[in-house]
Amino acid sequence: MKLQIRTLTLIGLAALVAPAILLSKSRASDHADTPDIAANPMIDITDVHIFPSPSNPSNVVLSMCVNPLIGPGQGGTKSFDPNALYQFKIDNTGDGVEDLVIQAQFHGTGARQTVNVTKPERPATLGAMNVREEVLEAGGAINTTFSPGAGMTVFTGAREDPFFFDLEQFFNILPDRATPINGVPVPLSQANTPQQGSWRPAGTAVDFLSNGGYNVLSIVIELPRKSLLKGNEKGPRKSRSNVIGVWCTTNVPTSSDVFMQKDRLSRPVINEVFATVAGNRHMVNDEAQPSEDQFQLKNDVLGFMNFPAGRSPAIANVVAAVLIPDVMKVDLGQTGPAAYLGVETGGATGGKFGGRGLTDDVVDISLGIVFGNTIPALGLAPDDGHEIPSLTSDNVGSGGKHFLSTFPYLGNPR
Repeated sequence: MKLQIRTLTLIGLAALVAPAILLSKSRASDHADTPDIAANPMIDITDVHIFPSPSNPSNVVLSMCVNPLIGPGQGGTKSFDPNALYQFKIDNTGDGVEDLVIQAQFHGTGARQTVNVTKPERPATLGAMNVREEVLEAGGAINTTFSPGAGMTVFTGAREDPFFFDLEQFFNILPDRATPINGVPVPLSQANTPQQGSWRPAGTAVDFLSNGGYNVLSIVIELPRKSLLKGNEKGPRKSRSNVIGVWCTTNVPTSSDVFMQKDRLSRPVINEVFATVAGNRHMVNDEAQPSEDQFQLKNDVLGFMNFPAGRSPAIANVVAAVLIPDVMKVDLGQTGPAAYLGVETGGATGGKFGGRGLTDDVVDISLGIVFGNTIPALGLAPDDGHEIPSLTSDNVGSGGKHFLSTFPYLGNPR
């Protein structure tokens, strides 16, 4: 059988948005896993990327997107939550615990909002409860590019939503995943029962975000690769290789000094597809740490691979081993392009750097792994003959996006 892997864009199901009938709900959130997140779209993480800098091979680019469904022409009216912590977390020891963190801390609201960032350093606290770290002195205004020092270039502000996906058909297939948006609960016993057996054919599939001209708020940071590697940690934990794990969190204050994790995202279409909204599975995984995924998210993955995917235990176990813990793996020693799941598959998805490029088709790659023959074709498990070809591609590509060749790389707001 033909290997069903294609390169794709970067944002995941975490970039979900409301179907057409809900477009009038300006506060609807694409991800909205929990009531807290739905009530504050500014902490709703829709996307995470890390890829080699197109302009400097010694650098990498980190990007986090939040606040979905910003309409055309409205980007300049939106700002980040000044009470929240926006964090890039980096594990360079392979244990699912952050060794380094980069924080973005915002001040004020509206068009005059400003931001300061930290350089990547070992944080004072680990896990779900965090404190503000010392920021670099030079800050900047949102919707501008500035250089705070430490070899970093930073942009924060409105960008074209980089995700492409037939979202409406996804909600038709698994209505449970639309519950936080439409308020229609699905019983837990039926939450993983598909209501449609296929994606829309090519030519009729709809890239909802591109067609609607939607924007997000983005934090984009370019910095030296070496700043994320061994030698930057405080304390005894040291890097074992050039491979790192990356994820993002948004945290809200519980007191004047402590911030509690409310949203977490790394690989797109993991929590958002494998876990159900019913039973609060999305909420549990959002507030958990990668080191805890073996006790939480792994069960969601294995359950989904059994039903509705109907795959063999051998294939299900390989998928769980690849995806748990849920961190974006990156080999900073590689010089090639970014390729989603490139580290995990030995370069089969387009390169060994891994991470996630702006045109990586993460949806089709993920669908090929779950419903297609990707795992058998890679020789990781015997073919079980249970592929579902009608579910292996959403038939949407990145042609509707307007990525840039220069910093901040994500398209200008529409």
